Amino acid sequence: MRIATLSLSLVSAVGFAAEPNPFPITPDESGEKFMVSATNPYVSSTGYSILKQGGNAIDAMVAMQMTMSVVEPDMTGIGGGTFALFYQQDKDQFLALDGRDEAPSSATPDMFMEDGKALSRNEILGPRSVAVPGTLRLLYRAHQEYGKLPWSELVQPAIELASKGYAMNSYTYDIVVREQTRLIEDPEIKALYWNNDEIKPTGTLMTNSKLADTLNNIAQQGDKYLYGGKFGKHIVETVNSRIDSDHAKLSIEDFEQYQMKQRDVIESDYRGNKIVSFGYPASGGVMVAQSLEMLEAYDLADMSKTDAEPWRLMTEAMRIAKADRIAYAGDPDYVEAPVNALLDKSYIDKRRQLIPENGIAQTNPKAGKLSDTDYAQYQGFESQDTGHISIIDKDGNAIAMTSTVGTGMGSGVMVDGVILNAQMANFSTKPTINGKPTQNAIEAGKRPRSAITPLMVMDKKDDLRLVVGSPGSSQIPGYVLKTVVGVLDWDLSAQEAIDLPNIQYGTKIDRTKPYDPTGLLVEKKTYAEMLVPEFMQLGYPVHVIPVVSGLNAIEVRDGKIYGATDRRRASSSMGE
Repeated sequence: MRIATLSLSLVSAVGFAAEPNPFPITPDESGEKFMVSATNPYVSSTGYSILKQGGNAIDAMVAMQMTMSVVEPDMTGIGGGTFALFYQQDKDQFLALDGRDEAPSSATPDMFMEDGKALSRNEILGPRSVAVPGTLRLLYRAHQEYGKLPWSELVQPAIELASKGYAMNSYTYDIVVREQTRLIEDPEIKALYWNNDEIKPTGTLMTNSKLADTLNNIAQQGDKYLYGGKFGKHIVETVNSRIDSDHAKLSIEDFEQYQMKQRDVIESDYRGNKIVSFGYPASGGVMVAQSLEMLEAYDLADMSKTDAEPWRLMTEAMRIAKADRIAYAGDPDYVEAPVNALLDKSYIDKRRQLIPENGIAQTNPKAGKLSDTDYAQYQGFESQDTGHISIIDKDGNAIAMTSTVGTGMGSGVMVDGVILNAQMANFSTKPTINGKPTQNAIEAGKRPRSAITPLMVMDKKDDLRLVVGSPGSSQIPGYVLKTVVGVLDWDLSAQEAIDLPNIQYGTKIDRTKPYDPTGLLVEKKTYAEMLVPEFMQLGYPVHVIPVVSGLNAIEVRDGKIYGATDRRRASSSMGE
C-alpha cells in the first residue's frame, strides 16, 4: 500500500513524529493494521500519524478532534459538543460518551420567547446561543481513562497547524460567505477571515496564533484550563459582556460543574447483523434502528438500487421514525425517553403499516402513542454543520465520533481563537404548543437533542463490520441508513454505498435557491435524476439540489480494513 509524503511546510507541519507527516492523495485506503477516515485531509493525516507511532483509537480521536478545531472551525471544535461511540475490542463492549453542550444554570424555558412569539434563528444566534461546551471535557476524560500516548503530544499537531498554517478549504469559505452578515460583527473572526473588506479566498494559508496559544495551555493544563480556568473565565466574561442584563448568562460554575456522561447504547438486529448506536439525546441511532426494522419486512436485496421503490421505502420509513423523534427525543435526565418502546417489535409492526403499498403518505406521519404525556410535534431549529471521524486501531478498538458547534461558525463569537457553539438554538424555543409540552424545551443543565448518528455494525459472527457516521444536520440519519442498506442489502463495499445518491425527505439549505427546499431531496448530477419523473408520479414534491453528505466509514472485510470516504467533500482515509 502506497502512502505519499509531501514536503510542503503546511502539509508536514505536524512535525512531532519521527518522519514527515504523510498526506493523503486518494480519498480512500486499505490496510491490515489500522485505519482513520475524516472529512479533511489534515485530520486524516493527524490520526494516521498517531496510530503509526503506537497510539490507540482514543489517542487518535483526541488528536484528530484537536486538528478539526483548527482546520474546520466552521463545523466543529473545542468550543462545541461531541458524541463518541467507543468499541473496546478486548472487552467486547460499547461505550456511548456524551460531550454534548449544556444549558447554563440561568436558562429558562421561555428565554427565547418575546411578546408571546418565538425568536427567529438569526435573533437567537450570537452570544445568547452559547451553551457550556463539552468536547474538550470528553476528550480529556476519555484520554485519562483509556489513552496511551501523553496528552501534550496529542495536542501538538493542532498547535503546529494553528501556528505554522493550513490551507483554508472551500467548505469553510462557503460557510463564511453564507454567514458573513453576523460573523463580521465579531472582532476576532473578522481579523481571521477578512482581508480589509474581502473574505479571504479558498486556499489562503491560514494561521491562528490565539488558538495556538490556547492549545498550548490546554496541552499543559488539560481540560481544567477551560472548565474553571483562565480560558473558561475569559469565555464567560466575553459572552456575558455582549448580553443584556435581563437575559440568561453563563457562569464559571456552569463550566466547573460540566461532566461527560455515559449514555445508553442502542442495539438492534438487521438481517442477522447487530446495529449499534447512541441513545438519547443523540436521536439518529434510534431513527436508523427503527427504519431498518421496518424495512426488514421488504426484500430490498432483490430490488435494484437504480429503481425508485427501495428509495421510496427508505424515505417513508425514515419519515415515520422522524415523527417519533420529534415527539420523544430529548435529554433522558430531564424527560421521559421511551427508547425500548420505540424499538419494540409489536410497535415497529404497527408503524410499518403506515408505509403505503404504493405512493407516499399524503400527510406527515404522527408519532405513536407511547406516553401518558401528549407531546407537541415541534421540531424547531436543527444544527446545520457538523464533522465526523471514524477510527479502527491495531487492537481492533473503534471510534465513531460526530461533533458540532451547532451551525456554521457556531454562535459567531470567537474567544482566544476558539469558535463558540450555538447549541442553545438547538432547543425548542417554544416550551409548549397548544398546551402540549415540547420534549426538547430549554431547562437549566439540560442538553439539546441531536440527529447525530455515530453507528457501528457487527456481522453475523459478532465481529466488527462497519464504523460510520456523517455531518449533515437532520439529514444525517438518512445518509447513514442509505450506507447500511447498501452494505447489508445490496452487498456493496462501504465506498460504493457512500457513493450511492442521497435521496431523502426533509428540508435542506441550498445557497442556489432563495428558500430552503422541503420535500424529496434528490442529489443532482447523479443517476437519481432519472428517477425524478417516477418520484413525482408517486406524489413527492421533488427538489434536485446538492445534497452534500460527509460520510466517513471504515469497513472490515475479508481480513482487511477498508477506508471509505465521501467524494462530495475533501474526505480521505489513511491506514496500513
